[in-house]
Amino acid sequence: MDKEIEKYILFMQERFALDMSIFDESFLERTITWRMQITSCESMNKYLSYLEKEADEPQLLTDQLRNSHSEFFRNPLTFAFLEQSVIPKIFSEAVKNQVSEVRIWSAGCASGQEAFSLAMLFDDYTISRSVNVGFRIFATDLSVKAIDLAKSGLFDFKSVKNTSLELAQKYFHRRGENYLVDQKIKERIDFSLYDLLEMGSSSPPSSIYGDFDLILCCNVLFYYQPEYQQMILQKFFRSLKPGGFLITGEAETNIVSSFGAFRAHAEPAAIFVKK
Repeated sequence: MDKEIEKYILFMQERFALDMSIFDESFLERTITWRMQITSCESMNKYLSYLEKEADEPQLLTDQLRNSHSEFFRNPLTFAFLEQSVIPKIFSEAVKNQVSEVRIWSAGCASGQEAFSLAMLFDDYTISRSVNVGFRIFATDLSVKAIDLAKSGLFDFKSVKNTSLELAQKYFHRRGENYLVDQKIKERIDFSLYDLLEMGSSSPPSSIYGDFDLILCCNVLFYYQPEYQQMILQKFFRSLKPGGFLITGEAETNIVSSFGAFRAHAEPAAIFVKK
């Protein structure tokens, strides 16, 4: 590992008990470089000095490391396969096995756009097909700020622009320049803080026992070192029902494939099934 990056890892570990060694080195370097530009520091050493002197900067750096961008229906290919293949399969199995509720985990949910997108598709399917099976989404993130935003259910146009007109009219209410998610959709989702690297559990405590039909964890795995990627995937494997679905970002398909416990379901979309 780069010696200058090691200095940052040591500083943040000793001063704030934050283990930055879990993150991919190139991601760490990009994040530090971004903060250097924001703070007008011309070198890694100058920014380290700035980090030591400015009381707010360590938290700003930490927030940047944990920051994740999201939008409603962010990956059209993935959501198309979800709507046409995965959701019908999940409900078909639930009806066949006389299950009363489908369970979904949105891991690394950011401000909730992904979880709300899922809820809209699942709700729309159950209504249009008169399916008498409920669903519950457990959405988790490390960021208190992100979870608070998610719980509010209030978003700007940029976040919702990928939503179809039909779903937008059905599940959003205009609030000035913003859009508020319908209350019945909000009630389907449990938002909570959860660390994917927490060693003592396989799923969010709010879910009690896991046993998920579907887990989404998009564009999270590649931020971590390989051993932590494996740890997270092992957690997902234990939390999924047999034959349950795992969805990641398309840039993470090789990570999941090399893990060996999931088979591809809908290439080129990053949709996998527990073996």
